[in-house]
Amino acid sequence: MDRRGGVTAFFAFLFLGIVLACQVLAMLRADRLYGQLERLEQALRQTASAQMGPDKTLAGRDGFPLAPAGDEGDWLVWAFRVEPKTLNQFSAENDVYSRWITVPYIFEPLLVYDYNDLTMQPWLAESYSISEDGLEITFELRDDIHFSDGHPVTSEDVVFTYETAVNPEVGAANIANLFVDVDKAVAVDARVVKFYLKRPYFKALENVSFWDFGILPKHVYQFDDASEFNSRVSEPVGSGPFIFEKWDTGRQVVLARNENYWAARPRLKKIVYRFISNPAAAVQALRCHEVDVIIPEPDQFAELSRDEEFKKEFYCLSYRAPGTPFYYIGWNQNSRFFKDKRVRRAMTHTINREEIVLHLLKGHGQTITGPFYINGPQYDHTVQAWPYDLARAKHLLDESGWVDTDGDGVRDKNGTAFKFEFMYSADNVLYERLAKFLKDQAAQVGVELVPEPVEWSVVISRVTDRNFDAVVMGWAGDILEDAYPLWHSSQTGNRGCNYVGFSNPQADAIIEQARRTLDDGGRNELYHRLHRILHEQQPCTFLFTRPSFRLIDRRFCNVKVYNLGLGYRQWYVPRQKQRYK
Repeated sequence: MDRRGGVTAFFAFLFLGIVLACQVLAMLRADRLYGQLERLEQALRQTASAQMGPDKTLAGRDGFPLAPAGDEGDWLVWAFRVEPKTLNQFSAENDVYSRWITVPYIFEPLLVYDYNDLTMQPWLAESYSISEDGLEITFELRDDIHFSDGHPVTSEDVVFTYETAVNPEVGAANIANLFVDVDKAVAVDARVVKFYLKRPYFKALENVSFWDFGILPKHVYQFDDASEFNSRVSEPVGSGPFIFEKWDTGRQVVLARNENYWAARPRLKKIVYRFISNPAAAVQALRCHEVDVIIPEPDQFAELSRDEEFKKEFYCLSYRAPGTPFYYIGWNQNSRFFKDKRVRRAMTHTINREEIVLHLLKGHGQTITGPFYINGPQYDHTVQAWPYDLARAKHLLDESGWVDTDGDGVRDKNGTAFKFEFMYSADNVLYERLAKFLKDQAAQVGVELVPEPVEWSVVISRVTDRNFDAVVMGWAGDILEDAYPLWHSSQTGNRGCNYVGFSNPQADAIIEQARRTLDDGGRNELYHRLHRILHEQQPCTFLFTRPSFRLIDRRFCNVKVYNLGLGYRQWYVPRQKQRYK
């Protein structure tokens, strides 16, 4: 009895010892884990500090980043890969390059987004108010604002800007769609303007503040014939901190500082946009200090960001912001090849998106399944990408009636060979490589892809006219995403932004309901439903998203990345490092 009790006690102590040992080991592992997590967090903080800079405060009500005291003078010289077709923002042919040149450097909005917290703040407007039912938005303008020619900015200019945007004879259907929920704009007096809405709209405040486009001076732009306005592609005039100096076609656009600017003047004297289509030539121009900022190709960034000597002279910035674009192949549903969703899905199955990210983007990117910002709440991460599957692609093409009836290796239907043109900007090396990659993959399922490189200005004209079979492009998002311009059926004509001709009654109903839904959570769920419809219908093959890349001369100070991106207006160059007078 005593011996059995002793044995029992021995095993009990042994068991307790094992338990205690396990706890000690667990504590040691936990300590090591917490240490690893702490070191990782510290490294991330250091990386963020190196990229963002030590000071992220903002200049209060104006929304623009606060710049420390610095010297005046010098120029900022950009290298742009393409030359915009117009500097008229109220045109279906404006593009991101046109907008980068003009807003907010020449044209300014009523409200701006704060660069860090992304809330709207007064700018040309001193204040604003929204009625309880959300159907009236009133702006009171500042009393010290004026255009670069000295004329005061008044409510009449705001009303003129709105009426120009919605004028059906002005070639800006892509802009007019932003105001379909607005009934009218009224100048109450010289400083007060009121917008009346037909129905609540979640982006109403952003749109009627002309955040993306800025206010036009009526005395400069007023017209009797809309064709007069449409033909004005150069010499923009606004209220911003820079004025248009010249456009040397094929070479550069030059902006000079507005010495009579109503607010605090920027420290830089000029901004120059030089057009250098060859990416290697752009890097060489940067190295030779002929330009100060370039947007490199992914492989260039991957190489140069590892070059320690290069980084001593240049910032290598990689960042994401709400406007980070997604890239896609648009299948024109007016084309004889892509009317059938089975064909569009078959084409998606032929594209190995993981290989594109790995080899063409050098790992700097993510595959996507829909048109929303991948880190935003509108994106539905439950949607699984259609896989790279050549067998499935062949089956879908067979089902849709595209078969090789004459044995020449190319599928055909009703006497038409499946041989389509793949349009892309000839200035984009990534697109050129992508076209070669996709041509080889399409050939494996009996489809002939014909690369069609054209100038960027031609791409813009042809997509707005629906004159293409397939096109690869990027689309920059917004802080507040509205699916209406790209996906509502009403935008398929009159040079709207639904370039691929997507028309789906269920999608239209969701888009319209989302516009009226002021609750973010409810609207996000609606966009998840739209995401799933687009995934099923495949009007586009959504390829990837990737960070924005910038290589910047280190002579510039106050170069910081904010939640909204880079605050170029706040840069300056110390006097001893200045190059231009």
